[in-house]
Amino acid sequence: MATPKTAPQPQSKINKLAAELAEYPMEELARIRRELVAAGKPVFDFGTGDPKIPTWEPIRDACRDGIPEISQYPSVRGTDALRAAQQGYLDRRFGLRPSDYDICPSAGSKEAIFHIALCLVGRAGGKKHMIYPDPGYPVYRSSTIFAGGIPYPVKLTPDNGFLLEPWNLPPYIQRDAAAIWLNYPHNPTGATANKEYWTQVVEWCHRTDTILLADDCYVDIYDSVIDNTPLPDGADDDRPMTPLQLSSDRVLSFMSLSKRSGMTGYRSGLIAGDPDIIKAILKARANFGVGGPDFVAKAAVVAWNDDMHVLERRAIFTQRIAQAAPVFQELGMLKDVPKATFYLWTKIPSAFGSGDVRFCLNLAEQGVICSPSSWLSESIKGYARFALVPDTEPTAEALQIIKDYVNS
Repeated sequence: MATPKTAPQPQSKINKLAAELAEYPMEELARIRRELVAAGKPVFDFGTGDPKIPTWEPIRDACRDGIPEISQYPSVRGTDALRAAQQGYLDRRFGLRPSDYDICPSAGSKEAIFHIALCLVGRAGGKKHMIYPDPGYPVYRSSTIFAGGIPYPVKLTPDNGFLLEPWNLPPYIQRDAAAIWLNYPHNPTGATANKEYWTQVVEWCHRTDTILLADDCYVDIYDSVIDNTPLPDGADDDRPMTPLQLSSDRVLSFMSLSKRSGMTGYRSGLIAGDPDIIKAILKARANFGVGGPDFVAKAAVVAWNDDMHVLERRAIFTQRIAQAAPVFQELGMLKDVPKATFYLWTKIPSAFGSGDVRFCLNLAEQGVICSPSSWLSESIKGYARFALVPDTEPTAEALQIIKDYVNS
């Protein structure tokens, strides 16, 4: 009797890394929101950091008027007008001169943050560790893995103001770090870093030959009181800074118009810093296919050239924090009011233990969506992030629901 042939084992149609990649957390929030809407329930969405503030009209006009009759491939280097506008912004905001750095446009921050790992993992004789904060942007980790690097998350705590101090890391990590991601003002805690801290970090990067990657997405989202408070002569600027103000050697800053100008859907930003690195990544980015459309570039020129619409957005975010923070303080979920970003990093009430996912999912059933810390980190439990993106009236309704939910 013939022996039956063994059926061939099905082969995966994608590689192991892609197959095992966890679902991006914000996609799960989007799914929950869709289910609530389908059920006819009112939704107060504090989950995704996508502010519901109309984009400044001149930006929209420039984009619409910039659509060409004939569309052609854009350059990864961007247009001369865009480069000039970005340089003008960096000069006004940070006192940087074009001779201090090089620059290239990006399609927002996310793709630029993801792609840079492909250019840095394995540098300097094989450095493969990528250091990044935990909690933090999930793309720090995923980009490292896709690039064949070794992720090294560093747990942030309130004990030192959520600052990542690389000089306290194990010696082998300091020796083998290809790059370090830092994000101040910080998503999700709202923490900020002063000049003394940045000076120590830059000196450490130079000493250890580590590339400093500054995720400066929120550098223009800070307490608007600062805009109206004159500085004494000789005093340091109270606004958040970028490490490029200290050095461009081994330093890259990633900036975006998403939060600054409400252009999340336009996908427009910049990478500025070390000329040697920028020159190399421009060649790499020509292979990635990330050149931005010229009509988006024309809108970005208007955005980078204007500061008043940003001041108005800051005032809105400051008002929203002033509205929501006292409620969470009253509930014992928040200690200090953040001075930047539009996030509240709140402690889950003790009755829920460390069950941040359960807390957030149960709250979602009441129509209020927020992000559990387990989805925004690799090791942090017991917190929830509220992105203050709804308007004043919906926020007031949601805060009452939160109060009733916690107190019950």
